[in-house]
Amino acid sequence: MVDTVPMTRAGITMVMLNYTGGMDRTGMRIDFVAINDVEPALRERINSFGSKLYVIPGRNRRPLRYVWKLARLIRKNGYQVVHAHGNSCTLAVELLAAWLGGAKVRCPHSHNTTCTAPRANRLLRPLFERLYTHGFACGEAAGRWLFRDRPFEVLKNGIDAAQYAFDADTRRVYREKLGLDGCVAVGHVGLFNEQKNHRFLIEAFAKAHAVNPRLRLVLAGDGPLQPDVRAQVKSKGLSDAVLFLGVRQDIPRLLSAMDAMALPSLYEGLPNVLIEWQANGLNALVSDKVTDEAQLTGLLRYLPLDETAWADALARATIADDRTQASARAAKAIAEAGYDIKAAAGRLRRLYETYVNDASDAKPSAF
Repeated sequence: MVDTVPMTRAGITMVMLNYTGGMDRTGMRIDFVAINDVEPALRERINSFGSKLYVIPGRNRRPLRYVWKLARLIRKNGYQVVHAHGNSCTLAVELLAAWLGGAKVRCPHSHNTTCTAPRANRLLRPLFERLYTHGFACGEAAGRWLFRDRPFEVLKNGIDAAQYAFDADTRRVYREKLGLDGCVAVGHVGLFNEQKNHRFLIEAFAKAHAVNPRLRLVLAGDGPLQPDVRAQVKSKGLSDAVLFLGVRQDIPRLLSAMDAMALPSLYEGLPNVLIEWQANGLNALVSDKVTDEAQLTGLLRYLPLDETAWADALARATIADDRTQASARAAKAIAEAGYDIKAAAGRLRRLYETYVNDASDAKPSAF
């Protein structure tokens, strides 16, 4: 498994860890490559799988050196499959290393519906299409973005729904701890970057808070734009109404304290968080730029990115004390839609085995 973006407690990384943790790994080993220093808690989770973590920096600054090091690692350890996670045809970098390293099965995995490097994406497409053997995507829209009209397999962003189930006792404890008693808590979990569109959310929330002063906005996560968002909150006099929680390891429990969620992203593949929020029985406002493939329960409300529309919707949010039944119904719908992580990971293992067997039977072909 190769993570082509920084390995943090965020979308792509969590998909990789969820699939590995949910898989029967008997007779196989899954190792990880990161491009950055990785926090101890994530290292510990990787170690718990019996996996090794290799850090190879310089993907963007020194790509040739990165390719050489990755290829050498792949060849040394004899990996049969290289499963590289990213958003664009720059995955050709990992695919080239996999080909040079002798991996017969080379699988790019699309996690988004656009990228931040359109020129590199365009220039590297011919090499990308020549090098990969099997395509994966988190959803149909993400697959069409990267693979166009070529075939690909959708690997759903599976979760353990029981882990995210609503719990009334947890709700009471967390709301008291966070000072949310008597308040309507709207949450957001995500990296502070342009894609997640925090600045829009703050503008809409400011208008909603003027109508409903009981509203609180709870932001979990970190990222390069957090200082800018903090300054925006302060400038609007909302410092007492907006909570910045930073990176959290207790998101499943934190969700029970929320009354609703918000995801005003400019683009997405198929966000893990939308599956997790539904498992907790939470209603969520979602940008209409996000694929409706995530709508599994009827709990998601898609809105255009219009501040007034979002402000009106936020202002009407109410305290929702007991979501036990909604959470249970959601868990059933999530499993029926194929988002149970055990089932999804079992399918991925079977795909790996099929691809490896097919590659062993195939005649060698020239690049």
